Amino acid sequence: MRSRNRCASSRAAPTSTSSTTRRANSRASKKRMTITMAKRVRAPAMGATTLPMAAPAALLAMLWAPHAGAEIKVTPAVDLRATYSDNVSLTSDELARGQFVTELSPSVAIVSNTPRLKLHARAAVHMYAYSGERVSGTNSSSRDLSADARANLIDELLYFDGNATIGQRSVSAFGPQSGNGYSDAKRDEVRTWRASPYLRRRFGNLASAEARYTRDSVQTSNAAFGNSTSNTAAVTLASGPTFRTVGWGFQASRQEIDDSLRGDSRVDTSALNLRLRVTNEFSLKASGGYDRYDYDGEGGETAGSSRSVGFIWTPSLRTSIDASIGKRFYGDSYSLSALHRSRNTTWNITYNDAVTTAREQFLLPAPITTFSILERLFIATYPDPVERRLAVEAYMRATGVPIVQGQATNVLTNRFLLQKTLQASVGLIGSRSSAILSFNATERTALSPQRADSALLPPSLPSLNDDLRTVGATLAATYRLSPRSNVNASLGKTRTESLTTGFTGDQSLMSLALTRQFQRSIRGIVEVRHQRGTAAIPGGNEYRENSISASLSYQL
Repeated sequence: MRSRNRCASSRAAPTSTSSTTRRANSRASKKRMTITMAKRVRAPAMGATTLPMAAPAALLAMLWAPHAGAEIKVTPAVDLRATYSDNVSLTSDELARGQFVTELSPSVAIVSNTPRLKLHARAAVHMYAYSGERVSGTNSSSRDLSADARANLIDELLYFDGNATIGQRSVSAFGPQSGNGYSDAKRDEVRTWRASPYLRRRFGNLASAEARYTRDSVQTSNAAFGNSTSNTAAVTLASGPTFRTVGWGFQASRQEIDDSLRGDSRVDTSALNLRLRVTNEFSLKASGGYDRYDYDGEGGETAGSSRSVGFIWTPSLRTSIDASIGKRFYGDSYSLSALHRSRNTTWNITYNDAVTTAREQFLLPAPITTFSILERLFIATYPDPVERRLAVEAYMRATGVPIVQGQATNVLTNRFLLQKTLQASVGLIGSRSSAILSFNATERTALSPQRADSALLPPSLPSLNDDLRTVGATLAATYRLSPRSNVNASLGKTRTESLTTGFTGDQSLMSLALTRQFQRSIRGIVEVRHQRGTAAIPGGNEYRENSISASLSYQL
């Protein structure tokens, strides 16, 4: 395995992996062995799953297992955490109450990595006990689920993608942006799933085609947010290697959304793309199409043509820039994706604008996270996506590197939005340390009527979320004190402004933690944390929380 990884690394990049990355990957390999040696069960046993939100992954496992006999590796774990907080409900200073909180969190990870089935799932339940009477604004329990599955059902023809999530999400731009689990301030449980079978066919070197059907669902614990399902049909045509100098592509899709509050809506998009290869590293591109959004635009345009021009520059396997400028029915449109990766660093900048909804954002994975940044650093050593994911997770468990979410909070709204997002991140890894810096700036402009959110907003502030601007930055770092001990620190700051009302809200979070690996399967963490913020509503007060916690994690 070690020899194969070295070869893959040399093919992917001209420089070798640093000693730090090799040591980290060595530890990750040991962790991966732990997972491999975990309890094994045959895939058919998944038919009795107790997690209905994992339906896409579980159904896929049941469908394919009888044909492939693929094994699924199951790794149970349990965490025990004791915390003292001087403000468990993250309320205003005069109402703050201090309590001890005990948290018990059993979890299970399920992994399959075969040529036919790629499955990665983790589910956990968090149970909280308080030293006194549980106060308003706190949880008695919560749950997490993250499941992704990809399958090759019929070679060169039929495939399947699916995922499911459950988790507590910050749902207000004004309020705590980073939850501590036991507090439910400005947070709701969000449940999503997506199942997508598709046909893909290559016509020699001439072209390839794909026809995809997707069904998805978004539900929350907030009755004022409409639970919804959608059905999407999409087709894609793309030129093959025969068209080396001038490439082309065509995409068209129709999405029908059934919302319990907003009713039915429809989104139609189509685009024709052309690409001219000027050199092996540089290409010009252009596109034209038409978009139609079926919503009440209060007199504004909801449909129109789209067009853009741009370029793609890929000077090396480690560097790429993809940029375009154009017009859509809502005005000027821009796009940028720039990525650079060196032996010990990764740099990423993206910008995009689009008409979207809160439900769509809940279904999309976060573009910038601790995991995604570290994953790019591990690409050369672990070219296989599932192996790389296991290696990154093992590294994160071993070091306790803080979690970074480099994006603005997805505001809970039933309205269509024009969202413009700029994101940037830098990841560095050294012989004894690693650091991640992320930045995000987001503007959201509501396109549909306020009445859709009448139950979500205070009656005195119906236009609070009409035009929002959010700017935030996070720095997370870890330092290896010894082969078994690490110290971690994080600092985050976010400011949100309502351009309509003039209200602003600031949120900040600081933490310092010591992680100790006692045995291969037992890990301990001691953490101190401080967070504060303001709620930008009439009479909104500042909240503060200071907490200290100690935890033990045991992986079977």
